[in-house]
Amino acid sequence: MSELTQERGRIHASIVKRALASHQLSKNMHELTQERGRIHASIVTNVLADHRIGSNMNEFTQERCHTHANIVINALSDHQIASDMNELTLERSPTNASIAINALAN
Repeated sequence: MSELTQERGRIHASIVKRALASHQLSKNMHELTQERGRIHASIVTNVLADHRIGSNMNEFTQERCHTHANIVINALSDHQIASDMNELTLERSPTNASIAINALAN
């Protein structure tokens, strides 16, 4: 009977060891799954951050283009004003010359 009791004790101890080993294996697998989840979340976060940076860069580029377009429009506007003033000056000069010729003729 003593041998049977000891054998039963060894079998029970073996079952407990296997259960503990299975539990430890499950726990390790769970930790690895959680770690993989964090890595995946980190990758997604990085991709979203890169996308946001790209979006911001695109907005800045568009804003810079608008600013550049405004500078060009202002420069063209200034050029047009200068051109108009030049034409007015040229038109005024013949008028002044005509007045001076008429005054000298009289």
